[in-house]
Parts: sequence; C-alpha cells; structure tokens
Amino acid sequence: MKIERDTFSRTLKEELSRVEITGTTQAYWEHYAITSLLDGKARGQATKIRTIPNQHSAQLSTHRLHVKPYLLRRLFYLRKNLSGAEAVRKGQPDELDDTQNRRSFLRGVFLAKGSLISPVRGHHLEIALPTQSLAQLVRKLIAGEGLKSGIVKRRSAWVVYLKDADQISQFLALLGASRAMLRYEDIRVQKNVKSSVQRQMNMDKANLSRSVESCLRQIEDILLIDQEIGLHRLPKALREIAEARLNNQALTMEELGQTLNPPISKSAVNHRLRRIAQKADALRDKQKKEQ
Repeated sequence: MKIERDTFSRTLKEELSRVEITGTTQAYWEHYAITSLLDGKARGQATKIRTIPNQHSAQLSTHRLHVKPYLLRRLFYLRKNLSGAEAVRKGQPDELDDTQNRRSFLRGVFLAKGSLISPVRGHHLEIALPTQSLAQLVRKLIAGEGLKSGIVKRRSAWVVYLKDADQISQFLALLGASRAMLRYEDIRVQKNVKSSVQRQMNMDKANLSRSVESCLRQIEDILLIDQEIGLHRLPKALREIAEARLNNQALTMEELGQTLNPPISKSAVNHRLRRIAQKADALRDKQKKEQ
C-alpha cells in the first residue's frame, strides 16, 4: 500500500481537526459546512441552510467518498457537541454575522474543500467550491474578517483564493491553526533570509566581475600609454596612479588611493583613471588613422 505523502496542507488540517469548539452553535455551522460539501449538496446562500444532515447521511457520505481520517475524527467530535434536541435545530442565516460562528463555518469549508501549498513553493491558499453563489458567500465571510480574497472559475469548481502571505497567516490564525500559522511564518522567514543572502551573493559576484573587468581595462590603457609615449610623459598625478595600479592590480580603487602619499579618495582615483582612459582612447584613434 502506498503511503500518502505528508504535506503542509495535510498537517494544517490535522491541527484544525483538533480545534476545540466553544459552543453548540459553532459546532452546528462547522458540521453543516463539512457534511453538506461532502454530500455534494452545499447551497450557495445561507438562507438555504435548514438542519444538520443526520448521522446516517454523514456516515454514508464518508463511506462513499473515502473521507480522510482527520475529517472522520472532526465529524465525530462535532456530533458529540450536537447531541440531543440541538442536533436538529434550524440554523439562522444572521448567526454567521457572529465572529465565532463565521469562523467555525469557514473552518468546516476549508477542512472539506480547502488546500494550502507549502510556503517553500509560494503563497497560495484556495477553497474549491461547487457553485458560484457559495463561493461568493465564502468570499463575503472572509471579507468579514478584514481579508481580501478572489474568485476564479476552474473547470467544474469555483475557487476562492488568498495569495498574500500576511493574509494567509491571518486566515490560519482565525481558523484556530496557531501551530501551522507559526510554522508557516517560520518557513516564510527562512525563505526570505535565504533569498536575501542569495541576492547579496549575486550582487557581490557581479560587483567583483565588474571590478575585475574595470581593472583589466585600466592596466591595458596604462600599458598602451607606456608603450606609445612612456608613463614619464604623463602629469605627476596620473603617473603616480598609473604606477600604483600596475604594482597593485588586485586592489579596489578605494584601497589603491590609500597606497599614495598622501592618500587620496576613491572619487579622486576614479577621476585620474578616467583621464588615463581618455588619453589611451586618443592614442587608439591615432593608431587607426595611421593604418
């Protein structure tokens, strides 16, 4: 038997399946969200919600759809909180205006139809729902938490998604997945640090490459001048920097300036080397005309 590969999304749902419910009403909305979506009977409007599917219906659904163990465990826990007369009460749509009821409903929706890719790969949380009206309801409930989500049609499903890393973390927290949220942030920080270090290394490598190319051009210019007219024909300031460069080819311009007596700044070194480059270019133009 092939062992199912553990994923960030699976670990998240394992944690959500153990979130404690504080009241019967919260258990009602989460139970309804899970069972109605598993049965394929989810309605797009809260006003369509009437009663919780009975235990027999839920058992048939879980057997037919091979529901994951964490969902079976969650349904068992929720049914325990809905024992007695409360199990067949009618749900009132305005109850979803309550923060705890809304979050319980969203938790059930995510457990049944949600997924989250690992932050190592990117930032994308989605909930694939059977109807556009239900997707709009879920988006509205998410907006009630101050979060911005989008909706896209994908094959036979309407997908509500979050792509902002900060908002995904907030969504995990409001569902009750504090450990998954902290792990998400930890991976996200590690990824950002790694990316920052890699960018810095690439910048250092590029800067080093440019420095080497610049030094080679400077030496080429100096050797050309020495061959054509001699370095002794240069003004003292240019002759000093030219000789310093030939004797210290591995130094940066800032370091090169410190070898002179008295030392000069990096900008002064750069200015003198530009003047040497101009003289070298003038000699090259003269050579072309003579050919």
